[in-house]
Amino acid sequence: MIGFHIDMNTAQFQGEYLETWLRELAHRGYDTIIWEIENNVHWETCPECCSPDAFTKNEFKKLLDLCRKLKLEPIPLFQTLGHCEYVLKHEKYSHLKELPKSLQQYCPMNPDLRPFLTRWIEEYLDLFGEVKYFHLGADEAWSLGRCETCREYVNAHSLSELYMRHMNFLAHPLISRGITPIIWADMVLTHPEAMDLLDRRIMLFDWMYDIYHGQGKVWVWGQEFKTKNELSPKTLEVYGKYLFPRGDEPGREPETFFNSDALADHGFRVVNCPGSSSFGDNVFSPRNWYHMTNTFDSLHKGRNAPLEGTVLTSWTIHLFPWELQLACIDMPGYVYRHPDATIEMYQKAFVADRFGSDDDTTFMKACGLLSKPSLFTYTASLGLDKDGRHIPSDHVEKELARLKKENKLQSELENSRQRLAEYTQALALFETFTARAIRGKDILTWWHLAARNLINRARASIWLLENFMEHQPDKKESAAILTELRRLREETAVKYQSILKPTRLAEYLHWLYEAVETALEKQWATADPDSPA
Repeated sequence: MIGFHIDMNTAQFQGEYLETWLRELAHRGYDTIIWEIENNVHWETCPECCSPDAFTKNEFKKLLDLCRKLKLEPIPLFQTLGHCEYVLKHEKYSHLKELPKSLQQYCPMNPDLRPFLTRWIEEYLDLFGEVKYFHLGADEAWSLGRCETCREYVNAHSLSELYMRHMNFLAHPLISRGITPIIWADMVLTHPEAMDLLDRRIMLFDWMYDIYHGQGKVWVWGQEFKTKNELSPKTLEVYGKYLFPRGDEPGREPETFFNSDALADHGFRVVNCPGSSSFGDNVFSPRNWYHMTNTFDSLHKGRNAPLEGTVLTSWTIHLFPWELQLACIDMPGYVYRHPDATIEMYQKAFVADRFGSDDDTTFMKACGLLSKPSLFTYTASLGLDKDGRHIPSDHVEKELARLKKENKLQSELENSRQRLAEYTQALALFETFTARAIRGKDILTWWHLAARNLINRARASIWLLENFMEHQPDKKESAAILTELRRLREETAVKYQSILKPTRLAEYLHWLYEAVETALEKQWATADPDSPA
C-alpha cells in the first residue's frame, strides 16, 4: 500500500482541486487514498454537522469514481472515538461527550453512541460502495476513561480493555462483510495491557511524524522521546527485542521504528504513516527537511516485510497547501523505483524534476530557513485548535500577557528577530532560484508568498512585543506592517480561491490574519487618531 491521506478536518477542498490532485497522486505512484471527510458531505445521520459548502453525495461519488478509474483504492476514514469536535459542538449531541467541557471525544460507554456510530458507518458504506478497508480513526483519545461511567469500568477492568472492546465492537460488523477495519496505532501502543483482546483482523496504522534514523532517541508511547540510556526497565522488558534486534552493545542505537515491528510481531497487519505536515509547523510553510527525513525513512521501513506499506498523512489544520509539501508527496514513487538511493540523491532528483535545475542546495536551504516558528506563525500561538472556533479579538493581548507572566517576552522578541533575518534570507534565495528555474514557477510563487507572509508576521510580532514591553517602537513601522499584512491577506485569498470552498476560505483568512491585524489596529487606535486602521 502506498497511500495518501486527504484530510478535510480543516480544509474544505474544491472538487476540481481534488480531481487535479487525484491525477497527480496516481501519476506519482500512489495506489490508495484515505478520505477523511468529516462534515464535508451532506450526511443524513448528522445533518447538523454538515458544512454549508459540503459536497452532495452525488458530487462526492464522482470523486470516488475518478479515484477508482485512476486505480486509487478509496478508504473512508470516520473518527469513532476522539477528534469529534465537529459533532460534539452541537447541543443535540453534547450528551455523547466523555467530558462535559471538552468537545474532543465521545464516551464509549454511552448507550446512545454505538447505534449512532453504526448508522453513520452504514451511511459511509452506502456512499463509498464496495470497499476493501474502512478506517475507524480512534487516535489521541486522551480523555478516555475519565467520565464517571468509564472510570467505574476502568477500575473493574482497565483503560486498555475499555479501548480494545470499543474498537472490536465497531470492527466486527465490517469484518463479517469482508472489509478490513483500520485504526490508528497510538492508543494501542500507549495502553497495550489488553492488546491481546484486540482482533488481529484489524489493521494498524502506526503514525509518528517526529522520528527519523540517526536522531539518537526513540518515541515510546506514553513516555515520549527517550535516549538509549533513558529507556526504562519496563520498556526494555516489553520492547527490548524490537528496540535492539541486533543487540544493545555500545555503539548500537535503538531501532527507530520498533513500534511497527512490535505490532507486526503481535500478529497485526501494519502500515506506517509519516507526515508531510504536522504539529510544530508554521501556518504558512512546513518544516521541509524534517518531514522529508521522516517520510524517507518511513517509506524504506514500510516497503519491507513484515510491514504492508506506507500512508503519507497531511494535516490541514496547519493551513499551508499541498503545493508546499511536494518534496514529501513526490517521494514514494522515487523510493520504490530507486530503493538504494540516498535522501540526498532524491533531493537532487526532486529539484531537477520539478524545476529543471541542478541547484538543489539553494532551493532546500531557502525552504529550511522558513521552517522555524516565530510568535504568531503557528497554530498554538494563533489560538487555532481543531474545533475551528472563532479566535477572540483580544487573543494577541492575552497571549502577550501570558508570555509576560511566564517571563518569556524577551526570549520571544529575540527569537522573532532571528526568524526575521532567516525569513528575509529565504526570500532572497527563492528569488535567485526562481530566476534560474526552467519550470515549476507556479509552485515557487507559493514559496515566495510563504516567505513574505512570514517576514510580515515576524515584523508584526517584533513590533507588538516591543510595544507591549513599552520600548516605544516606531509607529510608522506599524503602519507599514499593517498595510503589508492586508495586501498579503488579499493575495492569499486569491491564491486559495481555487483550493478552498468559500465558507472555509473566509475562516482560513480569519485564522491566519485577523487576530494579528486586530491587535495592530488597536495599537494604532490607541496611539494615533490618524491611524491606517
